Amino acid sequence: MENEEEQEEEREEREEQEEEEEEEAPPTEPAAEPVPENQSPVQEPARRAVVHPSAQAPLPKDYAFTFFDPNDPACQEILADPRTSIPELFAIVRQWVPQVQHKIDVIGNEILKRGCHVNDRDGLTDMTLLHYSCKAGAHGVGDPAAALRLTSQLMLLGADVSLRSRWTNMNALHYAAYFDVPELIRVLLKAAKPRGELLNSTCSDFHYGTALHIAASNLCLSAVKCLLEHGANPTVHSSLIFNISVNIETETAGK
Repeated sequence: MENEEEQEEEREEREEQEEEEEEEAPPTEPAAEPVPENQSPVQEPARRAVVHPSAQAPLPKDYAFTFFDPNDPACQEILADPRTSIPELFAIVRQWVPQVQHKIDVIGNEILKRGCHVNDRDGLTDMTLLHYSCKAGAHGVGDPAAALRLTSQLMLLGADVSLRSRWTNMNALHYAAYFDVPELIRVLLKAAKPRGELLNSTCSDFHYGTALHIAASNLCLSAVKCLLEHGANPTVHSSLIFNISVNIETETAGK
C-alpha cells in the first residue's frame, strides 16, 4: 500500500515538473520562408545613416562587357545574391550607362533590402541614393519613370532632400534641375518643408546659383518652367549667370 502511495506521489511530481518546463519553454519561432529564386532577403534598415566604403562593381566571371547589365541573367544573380554588399551596389549605380540607369529603381530596392539607411552615402562620391535617383532621371542615359518610382519610395521612407554631396555641393533638387527632370522636381518640392528653403538653395559649384540658375545655364527649359511654376525666385543673384535665368523666364512666360 505504501509503495502504491509513493508511486502515485512520484507520478504527480513528474507531471508537475513537466507542466513547469512547458510554461518556461520559449515559444518556438516559425521557420523562415525560403527566399524565391533571384530575390534577395530583406534586412531591417539601419537606425543611423553611415558612409559606405568605396568598392568595385561586381561582374560575372568571363563576362564580355566592362559594365554591369541588370538585364543579363548572370548579373541578375549578382543583384539577388545577399553576399553582394551595399558598397558594391553603389559601385554599380555609379556606372553611367543606360543599362544601369534605366534600372535605378531595381538596384535601389536591392540596396534598401540590405538594410541601407535611406540617407546612407556612397563613400566615393558622397552621394545618397536620392542623389543617384535624381541623376538617373536624365533623358537618354537615364529613365525618368524609373527614377520617379525610386524617388517617390525614398520620400515615403523619409529621405532628407536637403542633404548635399560634399564634392559637388549639390542637393537632390540641384541634380534634378541639372538633368532636366521636372517629374522629380515636383516630387522633391512637395516633400520639402519649408519649400522655399530648398527651392532657392544655392550651390557653390555653380557660382552660388539656385536650381533655377543651374537649369538655365544648361538650357534645361522644362526644369526652368517647372521651377518658376513652383515659385522659384528669378531675382536671386548668382556670381555669373543671373541674366540667363531672367531671359528664360521671359521666354517661357510668353509661350
